Amino acid sequence: MRSRALLFALALTTVGAGGLSGCASLDVANNSRPQPAFELESYFTGETRAYGVFEDRSGKVSRTFSVVTRGTPTADGFVLDERFLWNDGERQTRTWTFRKIDNGLYEGRAQDVAGTARIETGGDALRIRYLLNLPYQGGTIKVRFDDWSHLIADGVAINRADVSKFGVHVGRVTLSFIKPGHPAPVAESLVRDFK
Repeated sequence: MRSRALLFALALTTVGAGGLSGCASLDVANNSRPQPAFELESYFTGETRAYGVFEDRSGKVSRTFSVVTRGTPTADGFVLDERFLWNDGERQTRTWTFRKIDNGLYEGRAQDVAGTARIETGGDALRIRYLLNLPYQGGTIKVRFDDWSHLIADGVAINRADVSKFGVHVGRVTLSFIKPGHPAPVAESLVRDFK
């Protein structure tokens, strides 16, 4: 955990009067396509893998990571267990509990999330907004995540999370989710083009 906290601490101390995150005007209605439909429970049930990078506010990649998730539907929502391995050897776990509150709307909780996360789905998009508690100098600091995923094709979803503190952009996480064993008709059709 210390390396992650140090990373964010360094980003925060160099923020100065940096630019604000540009995602505030986006919502699921104007940042989604109708298909393929991205449904939280159906996509994340079972095992999902992801590979990603963390970029500091200048756009420099400072860490990379791999993730395996296991999802289980519940009577009123969904539980998602996550296991992270960072390139420096740090391991992390997080368990999300999502509760469906309306069509396409969920609330979520996790052990290192402050309060309740808001999750919206629509068309090919999934958006989750939350405050994450990060260890810092013997205590914690809260950073805001505005986290978007879009389902592309062949069970692949691309995720981008902008990280901010006091409304100032401090970094970005980008990752690709992949469903092991999922049919890949789009990729296969492109492979045939080489023949």
